Amino acid sequence: MKKFKKIYIEITNICNLSCSFCKPTNRIKRYITLVEMEEILKKIDPYTDYLYLHVKGEPLLHPQFKEILDLCQKYHKKVNVTTNGTLLLERKKELSHPVIRQINISLHSENEKEHYLDDIFDVVEGLTDKVIVYRFWTMQENKLDQKSTNIVEKIKTYYQLSPEVVDDIKTKNHICIRHSIYVDKANEFVWPSMENDYYHDRGFCYALRDQLAILVDGTIVPCCLDGDGIIQLGNIYQNTLEEVMCSSRYQKIKQGFQNRKVSEELCKRCSFKDALLTNIPKI
Repeated sequence: MKKFKKIYIEITNICNLSCSFCKPTNRIKRYITLVEMEEILKKIDPYTDYLYLHVKGEPLLHPQFKEILDLCQKYHKKVNVTTNGTLLLERKKELSHPVIRQINISLHSENEKEHYLDDIFDVVEGLTDKVIVYRFWTMQENKLDQKSTNIVEKIKTYYQLSPEVVDDIKTKNHICIRHSIYVDKANEFVWPSMENDYYHDRGFCYALRDQLAILVDGTIVPCCLDGDGIIQLGNIYQNTLEEVMCSSRYQKIKQGFQNRKVSEELCKRCSFKDALLTNIPKI
């Protein structure tokens, strides 16, 4: 049986921010129910050990976030959470849940919250059994803009980093700054959209080889960047994963990427397949 390295489950497509770099979606805003979550977990149980609880939206907004984590634990999954960091303080207790393996914090989120980074550092101090990844966007060739430079300076001050480590943060990727705490950078890329001027029919992606995504309404898509559900491969409430994986569209996408040939129009308009060549996350 095919095992994915990870499956994304969008537990909500609602966010408390409207960041300029995050493409908005016109899909109906909603939260996944606990009944729906358990149905998904039953169907994907044999196919992966790792869940990422986001596609669009801010997962910490979900009013039953703790109960969702309990369900993931029931099915023996390891959970990664990606958050804009604005709700860490309010969700501090839930984030210590033993099912959570890794928390990715997008430090480039556009918010006006006072003491934003101080609150994040405070919460992270209590999550000693989690992998923490501080993430932020950079410009082309991993150059730091002023905002990113300010972030690095605050990280340097709080963690009392040596000049050598700071230089590594500025010039390299995935730098360990303390046990189980990392800094990741990635060049900002063009989100896939049918309106994009960017177009390239050659490239590589891990979609359907290592991962797939399930949107909050159950729509199955190849990856977490199809936030509008353009490439609909099926619906988890109506189909089994085996049915989806045996479909001609699924196989065409997967085999195309293996041969560096892009079959879907949306994927041809996604620049992340180029970014993968130089910015592959380590965890």
